[in-house]
Amino acid sequence: MNQDLKVTQQNRTGFFADCSREEFERRIGRIREEMEQAQVDGLLLTQETNVRYSTGFYEIGWIVPAYFYMTFIPREKELPLAIFCPEGGQIQTEAAWVENVIRWDFPVGFYTGTVGETLVLAIAAWLKKLGLDQARIATELSAHFRLGLSIECFDQIRGALPRVCWTDCGNIMWAVRCVKSMEEVRRLREACRISCLGVKAGFEAICDGKSEREIANVMAATMYAQGGSQIRFLSLYAGQDRALWADSTPRREMIIQPGSLLQFDGGCTYDGYFADFKRLACLGEPTSDQREGFEIAKASEQAAIEAVKPGVSFGEIYEASQKVIRDAGYPDFVDWCQRMGWSSIGHNLGLDIHEMPGISIHNQQKLQSNMVISVEPFFYHQGRYPLWEVRNKYGLEDVVLVTEEGCEILTPELFISRDIWIA
Repeated sequence: MNQDLKVTQQNRTGFFADCSREEFERRIGRIREEMEQAQVDGLLLTQETNVRYSTGFYEIGWIVPAYFYMTFIPREKELPLAIFCPEGGQIQTEAAWVENVIRWDFPVGFYTGTVGETLVLAIAAWLKKLGLDQARIATELSAHFRLGLSIECFDQIRGALPRVCWTDCGNIMWAVRCVKSMEEVRRLREACRISCLGVKAGFEAICDGKSEREIANVMAATMYAQGGSQIRFLSLYAGQDRALWADSTPRREMIIQPGSLLQFDGGCTYDGYFADFKRLACLGEPTSDQREGFEIAKASEQAAIEAVKPGVSFGEIYEASQKVIRDAGYPDFVDWCQRMGWSSIGHNLGLDIHEMPGISIHNQQKLQSNMVISVEPFFYHQGRYPLWEVRNKYGLEDVVLVTEEGCEILTPELFISRDIWIA
């Protein structure tokens, strides 16, 4: 064996694996089918969620950027899978179902040193051993993935394998990951239930003088108490002191005052899988203009949800939502959003909070049973634009499971009302 290649071969029992052996084999089978379709010879996966999905390996060590865990999946069934880890990390990779663990040595300085050379040699040696050093290899090169290693290291890998043709793995991985297994649906369902309970507890705690962060902390504490795994996206923002804009961090300086609209967006994860939904609350009664804007947004979301079923395109769901806004008397708002590229009202959901495909204009890809999507059309106060100059934004977001005959809302009224919560 090449002197640069250090391989541990063990019978994997899936000790703390993130999925069952049956689930692992199904995923690898589907990945290989998509690789065949794309005429790709091998898949080098480096992003945490892709490695987790394809191997069953998940460890807290991912938080250290220099560890560079990755896996290689050859298209041919006769060739072995491998997972790469720094020397010593083979202990953690016992959680993976992959039998070949290829170790690389840290440089002087351990994880604070310049990582690269021994990892590069290991990958190059492994691909040569498999006869794939002149093959077509896919990795995370598109906008919706992130390489789980440095650009410097990736450039060195390409330099060590000059005859490899590199391409993007997006079409392969999203085609597999967009349809969820029953276990994935179970986790998504639980993430949604826990997140709804957390948001409800937070809304119940709203009162004059509380800050955004105090309310967000109530939500987070409840989610953890109910069994949530992590909270990676919890946005809560209040008007009228600042614009209602998505993805805002709850601030301790922002004090909730009577007349304030509060918008929550996000949720917790449950065993890796995200909840991502949206609700509005108001301290005191909302104004008639606020209610009107909210009702348009709510009707737009309802129309989109009612359009969800297998065989319908993502673009048709988008159009159903926008027809409501046009019919309410605001066609200019829709046209402006489309001209600006603001023409998406949702996304698939899973190990990543935004997964492909997206619910967007002209997307002709069809929904399939067991896809899980977040539906989130929006409307701005009195249909005004440009959006960054408008103070109030209205919208709901719900997590929706595509069933064989239609759909099921995983963030239902049973858990928390879809109306404005009046505090």
